Amino acid sequence: MSFERSEDSSLFSTILLGITAILLVVCIIYAPNQAFEASSQGLALWWRIVFPALLPFLVLSQILMASGYAHGLGTFIEPMTRRILGLPGALGWVLPLGMTAGFPAAAEAAATLYKQGKITAHEAEKMASFAHYCSPVLIVIVVGTVFMKQPEIGLILLGIHWISGLSAAMTMHLLSPGRHRGQNHSKLASAGATNSLSIPRWRLALRHMEEGRREDGRSFGKLLGDSVSSAVQTLMATGGSMLIFAVIIHIASSLLAPMISPALTATPIAAFLEVHLGSHAVSKLGLDSSIQTALIGALLGWSGASAYLQARAALKPTGLSGTFFLINRMIHSLYAYVLTLLFWKPLTALIPPSTAAPQNYNGAAVWIANGDMQFSKWEIYLSVLSWQLCMLGLLMILILFTAFLWIKHIKTKGVF
Repeated sequence: MSFERSEDSSLFSTILLGITAILLVVCIIYAPNQAFEASSQGLALWWRIVFPALLPFLVLSQILMASGYAHGLGTFIEPMTRRILGLPGALGWVLPLGMTAGFPAAAEAAATLYKQGKITAHEAEKMASFAHYCSPVLIVIVVGTVFMKQPEIGLILLGIHWISGLSAAMTMHLLSPGRHRGQNHSKLASAGATNSLSIPRWRLALRHMEEGRREDGRSFGKLLGDSVSSAVQTLMATGGSMLIFAVIIHIASSLLAPMISPALTATPIAAFLEVHLGSHAVSKLGLDSSIQTALIGALLGWSGASAYLQARAALKPTGLSGTFFLINRMIHSLYAYVLTLLFWKPLTALIPPSTAAPQNYNGAAVWIANGDMQFSKWEIYLSVLSWQLCMLGLLMILILFTAFLWIKHIKTKGVF
């Protein structure tokens, strides 16, 4: 019975995809100029913002996981991650990676761990979902400085984006039917690992790091080449997705414009499908600052259908439906909207207002001209890479310190 249901679902998806593809081709043939302009905008968005912001982190992620770093870190912090989120310690690497690099870096890292046999398919989906965040480059520079013309709003959005994401992850874990099973596994695995031979956890982490490096076995040259190749392949798929969605947004908005106001068509469509174009559309609505910022915060939490498909493509080897991922995105979006409204006045009073960013903001990679997005050279993002790496390092130190305190507290209670 379940097999027949699966076949029917697959057939429906195939038919729907075929019809959508045919309609898209017809629309492009009907309005080639508009389609070309939209695809050019999507391509520029990917090349000037997404590519330089993601490439170094995707390469770094592949290298560190192959070198055994994720295995060692996971061994050290697993008691904490299993208890709080029901996931193995490898989350300690995937989570800060997703928070600093943005999607789909976390999904790619989770898929790599799954292929290595370190986590199960369900754990890979949970890990990718819990670590799915928008890039700080998008939130602080593009949305805050350029779209909203106020850098401090970007900082507020970034903080709320992270807090609401972690809150959504803990909510999903509490509502998950298998969370008690994950906690029991944590206790047994942790106790078995630490009680055997009374090995200190930091030594066990070093041992597992070395084992992970030996399991991979590639030389540094081979590893670097494979990492760059994999990262570029991922970014190509991401760029294709963004380009297609830019065309779909433009065509759908044009078709509905004669019947409905453009503000009521283009903005919701863009917000649902693509986070970059959606944030730009929402920032032009002219609403009250708190409401407008809350809507953008909710949009960043949702991150768009394009981001969902990118993560789904990365997690394809797991064979999961992606329902868990979608539910987590909705909760993240809801929390971000509510928290932005709750903390808007205290945070705006706490952070001193800065001078509004000029149209051609010095150091920004995007600016507004004649109501459209224009993009400068992406090499400017090299200056941003340094603070992204610092942010990643600080998050790693914070996670390690928290795990150390957690283990120390558990030892005093006699769990180990």
